[in-house]
Amino acid sequence: MLTVKDVAKQLNVSEGAVYKAIQSGALEHHRFGASIRVTEVQLAEFLDQTRIRVEREPIRPSRFKHL
Repeated sequence: MLTVKDVAKQLNVSEGAVYKAIQSGALEHHRFGASIRVTEVQLAEFLDQTRIRVEREPIRPSRFKHL
């Protein structure tokens, strides 16, 4: 299981950003007393939820207008 610090390092974000994701409910976690732990599966699910999918239109040749 990962600590908040471990998650922050893996995502290259601040620990505050991880706490914010936890507090908002976006990042599932386990709490043992005052300790917070995140499993690898929970982190992977969080990352999957935050993925932005971009649909790209096929590149079509354009006609050039000569001046």
